[in-house]
Amino acid sequence: MYKWWDLKSNIYAVIMALMFYASSIGEKGKLKFILNIGIGFTISNVIDKVYFNVLVFNENDIIMIILTVCFAVLGFLKDRKNWIK
Repeated sequence: MYKWWDLKSNIYAVIMALMFYASSIGEKGKLKFILNIGIGFTISNVIDKVYFNVLVFNENDIIMIILTVCFAVLGFLKDRKNWIK
């Protein structure tokens, strides 16, 4: 029973990540930054469920949060650089 529940919640998280990605395709600026954070959090949720324990907040969660914010900021800066051109 628990394996089915884990699979179902992972499928929901992947669908949410795809929805965030599809929404961010034509966007720019702050909205795309927020959508990229949503993508990062849903992907890190799947990774956390598959490889780590979701019931305990530990160092791997902190690493995933930092990586999500860093990649979102890098995407924002790259997108902003394209605005100037």
